[in-house]
Amino acid sequence: MTNTTKAIFTNECSCEDYDIETEVSTPSNDCYGDCWEWTTEYSGEIVTDLLSVSSKFLIEGFPVWNGALRGVVVAHTAEELLRAITPDRTEWRLEVTGNLHHLTARLSHHDAPMGGLMTVTPMLEGVDYGV
Repeated sequence: MTNTTKAIFTNECSCEDYDIETEVSTPSNDCYGDCWEWTTEYSGEIVTDLLSVSSKFLIEGFPVWNGALRGVVVAHTAEELLRAITPDRTEWRLEVTGNLHHLTARLSHHDAPMGGLMTVTPMLEGVDYGV
């Protein structure tokens, strides 16, 4: 990715049919929304070059209910990196701007409904990141 790329990801997906007359939901073979498989498939296109730089990433500004977290994650695939920068067991929305040097992302979820600005930077050998 030589230029800046932008994308919006979400894990809001429903694989149910809803019968309005009976007010009953039943499992369906058709899914609606942005399901995990589609999100991870497309995210791979956004972060392929970033993953080629390093498999170790500095995450700054991960939004939680009482502020923001900073830490280091190891990810070898786009799916691993996406899992590392999104919360488990809740719906979320991630607006990403990326280039070869870092991703900037606004992550919104139930503990951070207004979203927080997060950066994801590949960590290079020999550079002191203060962690």
